[in-house]
Amino acid sequence: MQYTTRYWLLFIPLLLAAFTYAPEKLLDPAVLAKQIKTSATTDKPVILNVGPSGPIKGSILIGNAEDPANKVRLQNQLKQIPKTQKVVLYCGCCKLEDCVNISEANKILSASGHDYKILNLPTDFYTDWLSPGYPME
Repeated sequence: MQYTTRYWLLFIPLLLAAFTYAPEKLLDPAVLAKQIKTSATTDKPVILNVGPSGPIKGSILIGNAEDPANKVRLQNQLKQIPKTQKVVLYCGCCKLEDCVNISEANKILSASGHDYKILNLPTDFYTDWLSPGYPME
């Protein structure tokens, strides 16, 4: 029993670790909302929903990126997007720092060579996107 307890104590820091992203990778929700409302069609980023949250106007539903089938779906979707096209990822199921979906999608996008940002939803989708009244489908 003592060995098992020690073993699990080694993993507690991993369970408590938050995902962090470089500030330049994060996109403020107000900025994306403005782009959706005012940008010409050619200037708008491709918005990928990699979680269970509602559809931001113009977004493409990938589904929870922690799911292996959705990782493949994300990779296939990226093959259809020119690397020069800006991409925005969002989930919002929980705090950004705790979101496995964003973490998994970030790994895929990072390896893809695409120019991308992560929608900064520090609290959750409802608080940071819906409550301010940003564009939805």
